[in-house]
Amino acid sequence: MPVVLVGIVLGATNGCAVFKKKDVNVTVTDMSAAARTSTERITSGGTVTQITREKERGKIVYDVEATINGKHEEFLIADSTGEVLGTETTIDFGDCPKPVREAAAKYFGGTAGLKAMKGIEYGELSYEIEGTKKGKAIEITFDELGRKLK
Repeated sequence: MPVVLVGIVLGATNGCAVFKKKDVNVTVTDMSAAARTSTERITSGGTVTQITREKERGKIVYDVEATINGKHEEFLIADSTGEVLGTETTIDFGDCPKPVREAAAKYFGGTAGLKAMKGIEYGELSYEIEGTKKGKAIEITFDELGRKLK
């Protein structure tokens, strides 16, 4: 009997570890009603490709990735209210502000093949640049003045 009890305790402990994980992939049906409604509204006509449940600033949020009109888009949605807290939209690298283009060129050693996303999260503007450095795919985020974030 003690062996069974130990097994149950260990199983419960291991199962709880899953809930402590910071980011968990979920489906639309796993979202709160408010978050689901917002997701369906803002991705209408597109395809949701991934939803990640995260804890940010002490609250549960969803990072929703979608393809809309052929472009990769991301949305940060509050679980409790469905409020859209942030967006990231694919843009042409050349449409980034000059300080961002210059900082990215310096960081990556050039601009060939760089991809960009413009984001506004919690009211703060940023530019996420994706490229290759020393043969490795890297994403780096800058503010509008070309200062490295994260």
